[in-house]
Amino acid sequence: MSLTLVWLILGLSVPSPASVALDIDSVANKGIDLVHREEFDSALTEFNTIIQAYPEEPVGYFFIAATYQTIIEDYRSDGYKDKFNRFVDLAIQKGQAKLEGKNPSAMDYFYTGAALGYRGIFRAFHGNWWGAFWDGGKAKGMMEECLEHDSTVYDAYFGLGTYNYWRSAKSKVLWWLPFFGDNRQKGIDYTKLSIQKGELAAIEGKYALVRIYAEEKDWNQVLAWYDSAKSVNPDDPFCLWLVGLAYIDLKNYDAAREVYTRLLKVQKSSAYFDLAGEMEVRYFFALLDYYQKQYRSALSQIGYVLANKKTAENNDYAKNVLDWAKDLKEKIDRELRIK
Repeated sequence: MSLTLVWLILGLSVPSPASVALDIDSVANKGIDLVHREEFDSALTEFNTIIQAYPEEPVGYFFIAATYQTIIEDYRSDGYKDKFNRFVDLAIQKGQAKLEGKNPSAMDYFYTGAALGYRGIFRAFHGNWWGAFWDGGKAKGMMEECLEHDSTVYDAYFGLGTYNYWRSAKSKVLWWLPFFGDNRQKGIDYTKLSIQKGELAAIEGKYALVRIYAEEKDWNQVLAWYDSAKSVNPDDPFCLWLVGLAYIDLKNYDAAREVYTRLLKVQKSSAYFDLAGEMEVRYFFALLDYYQKQYRSALSQIGYVLANKKTAENNDYAKNVLDWAKDLKEKIDRELRIK
């Protein structure tokens, strides 16, 4: 699961009209469990019942947006972008309407901020750094408002942790913004606090730390937090992408190859398979072959990536992989010329 459904984890309760017989907590938890098990269609059905019962609340729209983003990231499938954008924008609109009403609650601030934060993460990957910064700053303010209304919503620290870490980690990209300082450790500490004292952040925070420590290149911590989270789903693509990187950097190439072999099997057996996912796995096979000086095998894997270059026309993941593959091919060609 991804990025974990990075913001999905916080505070499920909304005011319950007497005319609506729906246990929000039960439905949401069931949906989240289905997402963890990669049963996305069933999860979407569960979350849609929340929208049907509470059409003016942001919660159902938010869960559906988060589910689509998980599919996108796990399977490198940009084909769900429009659905993600539709539902995350609806969640923000519904949330802002709640905030403009009388006496908005802590959870009104939370869900509006969560949707903004989630959209910011999505925008950052797709290169819209200004939009990501704007969304992240607004999300941070709303999480702080949430805690001012109710200091016991410890899951909100997950959102604050996400903002503080990634705003600092990407400061070079955001060089044109006012100085922010290095709050990466603060972000990590907030995330750990949410794991310890929050509700659902006990799971989602672990996924977040796998990603954070990959950014830090602290590969032993990546493996440790994956080991802590894998009881939920040991074949979760979100984690396997990062665990494979960890083993490569630790020069445990056999373990890395085993992880990517598992990941390719997960990708190809899924109803959400996207060719961009296989292209990325095969790039990493090529990288492993390169490090082990199996140049002909590496070129064969690169050939698969280049042969599917049309996929990159509408998929940002595939675009990145295509660039990586071209760079690696140049390195290998130089090695072979030297010989």
